[in-house]
Amino acid sequence: MKRRILRIVLAVAIAFALFNAAWFVWSHIKYGKLSDGMEAAEFNTVLSKRYLYTDADRYDYLVKYPDYLSFTGNMSVGSPAASENPFTDALIIWPTIAGEYKFGVLLYEDGTGYSVYIDAKGNALSKEDEDVVARHSESIKVLFQKANEKWGILD
Repeated sequence: MKRRILRIVLAVAIAFALFNAAWFVWSHIKYGKLSDGMEAAEFNTVLSKRYLYTDADRYDYLVKYPDYLSFTGNMSVGSPAASENPFTDALIIWPTIAGEYKFGVLLYEDGTGYSVYIDAKGNALSKEDEDVVARHSESIKVLFQKANEKWGILD
């Protein structure tokens, strides 16, 4: 009986170690490429890495590695801040394990923020969000261009 329990515990420990190794390798290979040329953010931690970059046009880029044992991280491109208002439109990109991307935008107007899921062409996935996305279509287009220049997500 003790031997059987020991085997089960050993099998669980090995499975957990393999899952940790797979997570570590995938997250560091995938997100390591995305964060090339970027600097570690102030709020970077060993288990949740974050890297920042600001280009000459003052667009902010962020790569957030997946948290420990999660396979979901993201990248984002934010428009330059206007005056003292730090809230600007931003594109959020979630790489999938299959190599595809999912997209969302944070859109701000008149002191209100909107979080909207969009497709790779910048169209709202929900009918109720179509109007706000249409009003920000130029900003979304520029954010996609910036993201594609940095990471080649639309190739």
